[in-house]
Amino acid sequence: MLAVRLGIRNLARHRWRTALTLAGIALSVALMVWSLAFIEGWLGQMVRAATSVDTGQLQVQTAGWADTPRPYHALTVDADLLGTVRAVEGVVEVSPRVELFGIIGHEQRSQVGRVVGVHPDLETAATPIADGIVDGRWLADEAAPLGAPREVVLGESLARKLRVGAGDELVVFAEAADGSLGNDLLVVVGVVRTGNFAVDQQSSFVHIDDARFLAALEGRANAILVRTDDLDRASSVADAVASALGASRDPEGLDEEEAVVRAWPELLPGIFQIITVSRSSFASMYVFIYLVAAVGILNTQRMSALERRREFGVLVAVGMRPRRLLRTLLVEALVLGGAGALIGCGLGAAIAGYHATAGLNLELFTDQTSFSYMGVAFSDRLYAELGVRTVVEPVVVMLGVAVLSGLWPAWTAARLEPAPTIAGRTT
Repeated sequence: MLAVRLGIRNLARHRWRTALTLAGIALSVALMVWSLAFIEGWLGQMVRAATSVDTGQLQVQTAGWADTPRPYHALTVDADLLGTVRAVEGVVEVSPRVELFGIIGHEQRSQVGRVVGVHPDLETAATPIADGIVDGRWLADEAAPLGAPREVVLGESLARKLRVGAGDELVVFAEAADGSLGNDLLVVVGVVRTGNFAVDQQSSFVHIDDARFLAALEGRANAILVRTDDLDRASSVADAVASALGASRDPEGLDEEEAVVRAWPELLPGIFQIITVSRSSFASMYVFIYLVAAVGILNTQRMSALERRREFGVLVAVGMRPRRLLRTLLVEALVLGGAGALIGCGLGAAIAGYHATAGLNLELFTDQTSFSYMGVAFSDRLYAELGVRTVVEPVVVMLGVAVLSGLWPAWTAARLEPAPTIAGRTT
């Protein structure tokens, strides 16, 4: 405590210099907290948008489907299997899917697209796709009776290309699991907008029983989409699901029909790589900011040590050990860095907290009302994501920077010779 009191007293000797250094440290930490919160918010929004409506946080598939998505790579799905997955801690809901690729046509227009068979009620619980209906309605819970038109919901961009809306009829051609060409007549009951490229541009949704009929996949599904309670726990939940099913986490070397559980980093390697590269790129910016703060602390401590060298000489002459003098000066640097870091943390957290609620209006920087990246559409507002890491990390790093920056001036002062220092002959 004595060292802390001495450190505060010494810093108070030159209030303006101390205040300027404190302001620089506080602004550096505030900028770090704010920027970390926005980067985490941006990356988190991208992953959530991609996983929540299209892939889920993890999927149960066959090893063959993971390698080459073809209709015949399918799992036998029943209530017991779904119940086993649903019972795993961290799993919120599951939704089996049949995924086919083919041609969707209306009159003289056609598009290559994806036909996704889903359980309407399970899909609604597992993904927010049904919430994005902009025209018509979501699929009925029961498949259409024999002889009645089968229902389909289209992605908005796909519907626009085909120039169809609710009530129009479509023809679909898709490869079946037995190698034949399946075809059917569908009636559009809804159009959905999700902000996800794969859904809005390429996808159509039908009842899973209709998709099974089209693909000759009675009682089977190509994948089981799993929604988890926490995106960050997706890999650990995937491990637990694999253990519960006796499945593998890696499709490499497995038989094509063996089950495999894959978390979103394996399902979306492109987005996972972008996140990894982005965090590495931003790290260089963080280093620059910390270096600026380190120069400020080093300058303050060095100037203080030069001005007080006679005082240090007297202290050593009356019996203060160099090690204690070194420790006192390091505590002084730590007090300076800690005070600035705490002020900056509070300021940065307050600003980031506001933007976590109100968002940052991107229209202030561009005329575009929205933009897309990696197939994910972002709105005109970007929301910060304030967490323990975004607040604690800058403070801890700044404390380390403060100690390292004060080490050289403290080490130099601790090595002074008393007599020449008091006489003023030390440079």
